[in-house]
Amino acid sequence: MDLFDWFNTISIDEIHQLVADGREEDLHLDFKLVNDPDLKNRDDRRNFAKAVSGFANSDGGLIVWGVDCRKNDDDIDCARDAPGIDSLQKFYSRLMEFTASAANPSVSGVEHRSLPDSNGADHGFAVTYVPASDGGPHMAKLGEDRYYKRSGASFLKMEHFEIADMFGRRPRPKLTLNYKKIDPPTIDKTKVRFKFHLVLENHGRGSARAPYLAFRTGPPLTWDVLGLDGNRHHRFPLVPSSDDFHRFGESGDVFLHPGAALPVAALTAEIETATAAAEAVVEYEICAADLPLEKGTLVIRASELQLPQ
Repeated sequence: MDLFDWFNTISIDEIHQLVADGREEDLHLDFKLVNDPDLKNRDDRRNFAKAVSGFANSDGGLIVWGVDCRKNDDDIDCARDAPGIDSLQKFYSRLMEFTASAANPSVSGVEHRSLPDSNGADHGFAVTYVPASDGGPHMAKLGEDRYYKRSGASFLKMEHFEIADMFGRRPRPKLTLNYKKIDPPTIDKTKVRFKFHLVLENHGRGSARAPYLAFRTGPPLTWDVLGLDGNRHHRFPLVPSSDDFHRFGESGDVFLHPGAALPVAALTAEIETATAAAEAVVEYEICAADLPLEKGTLVIRASELQLPQ
């Protein structure tokens, strides 16, 4: 689960479990108490600005508001208590109001959620999502006027050379793998054959040079050697492999531009008509020039492996 998925699904129960587990802050997670839900308290405003600047200038992160993080008996900073926030909706409204001015330049994509609890209609927690940014460096404002980065569990002031380096940083690509079902399926007396395209997508702000995809499948999925068009054509050249991964890679003069989605290879799923379909899994590796190799699994839902009723 990535940060944005966690932001969208985190619940009151999960926050209390983080406290019960003594969860430590880390590169992507920060806990903050709220002194004044109206954000008139200088420390609250500075905490918000530092977090927006630090997470945006680093790898992104979540701020969980209303949780007390302090040292335990082993001298480790961790979540210790969850008093929550009074006047939750006012606090949420003020977060929304201050978001654009929390950093300069403002950080695109910052989002907030309010999570009311059973202690009252206007009591609970808030969560802020700050994405990593290619538009920085971002200076913390709201009275702070410094550049921050996230290092371990802390927001640290950035050195001059780090700030200068970020001014020259190129926008980064963000590759993901998806699939597209190709209709209609082929049907005979005992089997149904479904066809899918594996689609490489770039959701980042920079172009991905020399994109690469490797994958392997298990039943009922197989790689379709006939390719995307039935004539053995694949989007990228096939790379020789000594294992059971099917590998495709492009040369350095080929780019996957921001917002682009390219079908790379085809899969076939063969299902017995008398057998109930189950979800299918594709293991994959994706990368591009100057991007680290990312491994993951792509799940094709069971509903995609069934004939319409």
